[in-house]
Amino acid sequence: MIAPHTDAEPGPAPTAAGSSRALRWLLALYVVTAVLVGLQRTLLSNENNFLIFRAAFEHLVSGENLYAAYSARHADLFKYSPTFALLFAPFAVLPVVPGYVLWALACALAVYAGLTRLLPARQAALALALAWLSVVGDLQRAQSNALSAALMILAWVAYERRRQWGAAAAIAAGALIKIFPLAAVAGALFHPRKARFAAAFTVVLALGVALPLLVTPPGSLAMQYRAWWAIETLDAGPTARIGTGGADLYAGVMGLFQAWFGVTWPYWPTQLAGTLLLLLPAVLHYRRGGVDRSFRVRFAASILVFCVLFNHQAESPSYAIAMIGAAIWFAASERAGWRTALVAVCILIVNLGSSDLMPRPWYHQYYVPYLLKTVPLVPLWIAMQGELLGLIANRGPSERAEADEGEVAPAKSFPHPG
Repeated sequence: MIAPHTDAEPGPAPTAAGSSRALRWLLALYVVTAVLVGLQRTLLSNENNFLIFRAAFEHLVSGENLYAAYSARHADLFKYSPTFALLFAPFAVLPVVPGYVLWALACALAVYAGLTRLLPARQAALALALAWLSVVGDLQRAQSNALSAALMILAWVAYERRRQWGAAAAIAAGALIKIFPLAAVAGALFHPRKARFAAAFTVVLALGVALPLLVTPPGSLAMQYRAWWAIETLDAGPTARIGTGGADLYAGVMGLFQAWFGVTWPYWPTQLAGTLLLLLPAVLHYRRGGVDRSFRVRFAASILVFCVLFNHQAESPSYAIAMIGAAIWFAASERAGWRTALVAVCILIVNLGSSDLMPRPWYHQYYVPYLLKTVPLVPLWIAMQGELLGLIANRGPSERAEADEGEVAPAKSFPHPG
């Protein structure tokens, strides 16, 4: 069993036992859900994404272009790195049913491992409960968003434990799945030995990029990376897919600007502004000489939401990453009615709104064309940044409740990492 994070000596407090019991039930829920989704999406239906991932490993080994459309059945394109195609081998070589089940389990358990190591047991249980619907949605599409979020969280855990190689490996793995997990590099701002981390990250990333050489020659791998770069840069500008024809491309804030206001400028100015706003609290606190653990955890949550709001390739399943971030933020925050309302609205619109509970006429006439899935995340992220900037108070969960649970530890802050 994956052991939950704890910051204090174990104790017999009843609330601590209750949190551990809740985590065991949640672990069972995540495992059972992953197995059921794997069976449902293979025995009762076919998930095209999983079939594309399986085929990508075969194409890599045979030297075929990973990023070509091979048949009407796999009409969508593979958009991940050659390294991801190689690492998908354990799931590709198995028959479809156990392969999908194992893939779903890997993604679900990665989220469980990340949250239980990042947060104390009570907070982790709450975050896992709030994130469950998003994880289920991602598993049903055989996507890697839950895994990408988990790798970013695990990188944060490694930062907190001063394990720079572990953080570098987690971020590099995430970046070789989807490029945006590179945003987790920002966590190095709060920690000493930045040059050492930069060196470790460079080495690990280089090794990850070269890993497919185990099964393909250098010339073929170079061709694959050129093709990957071409497909990644193809949609760098506004695209007509946003909000049309039931497509699931939402493109975050940039999509809202286009769908609501007819804005057709390039994405990068909005992304640059978002990046500056994201980093502003970190820079200000860095200059002041250090931050406590609560700030760092909430900054990690903000990065997860940022990775969706300012991602021009954000599709419907990508929003699982933002909702995992929202779950972390809520679990690690002081209880307040407005915070509860914000997260409740996000769950209602982001999770349930895109499910079959939404009447199909409403879905096609309003939800998709107006990109409503993005809307509640905007005030959520503004509130998160307001707290990090000190404009909104957030003292974290009740210290008394955590002390009763036997989990509270003195607030930790690193010295000025100059």
